[in-house]
Amino acid sequence: MEPNWKNRTLFHGDNLKFLRAMNSESVDLIATDPPFNKGRDFHATPDSLAKGAKFQDRWSWERDVHEEWVDQLTDDHPNLIDAINSARNAHSDGMGAYMCFMAVRLLEMHRVLKPTGSIYLHCDPTASHYLKAVMDAVFRSKQFRNEIIWFYKTGGTSNRWFARKHDNVFFYSKSQTHIFNVQKEKSYLSHKYGFSNIKLFEDERGTYRHVGVRDVWDIPALRGNQPETAGFPTQKPLALYERMIQASSDRGGGSS
Repeated sequence: MEPNWKNRTLFHGDNLKFLRAMNSESVDLIATDPPFNKGRDFHATPDSLAKGAKFQDRWSWERDVHEEWVDQLTDDHPNLIDAINSARNAHSDGMGAYMCFMAVRLLEMHRVLKPTGSIYLHCDPTASHYLKAVMDAVFRSKQFRNEIIWFYKTGGTSNRWFARKHDNVFFYSKSQTHIFNVQKEKSYLSHKYGFSNIKLFEDERGTYRHVGVRDVWDIPALRGNQPETAGFPTQKPLALYERMIQASSDRGGGSS
């Protein structure tokens, strides 16, 4: 179906309301960066472009779960309510509430995606394993394509565990006929032997060849002095989303 909104429209508010108003199978690509269930409050940097922006990443079954959501999931998606209850029982009511919040939105995202469309869901190890079960229930496990590890060097260290330096991105397609454009990256060589039939290149780091992009993405996190930084507390680098867009949509395509 054709989109029932104008290209380059920015909707500001809870995305569930807007998703429910969108035509089915009208979106080419979804890249979503929801709350992570970190149990924290986030505030934009003072005096930044995003000054005043904030959100609460804390979840309660009593406060945050709507009865209509539970009724819908129980009646129409029993496997999905099972995944939510698993998170609730294994972790906490708060994790179950977060999964319920995500589930009703992911169902709408699945509905609005075209058969050739894909979704990239950004999360971290706080809830990634529970979200994977929810994504499998919504999109079906056979449509799972990758768990992408976004590796970065920023952040602190600890004397009680290994330094936490990655986020997770779940990549699912709507169907087996999804758009995917192979991306290439540089793979540096310690020597040239054995690569006589492969085109090699040189730059300041040495000799390299082009290989398909792997599922570990070494993309620097944003720093405060970069031009694209707006001060929003969970802002991600444009390069991360440029790779998703280039891989899973075609130039001149429709809505995303």
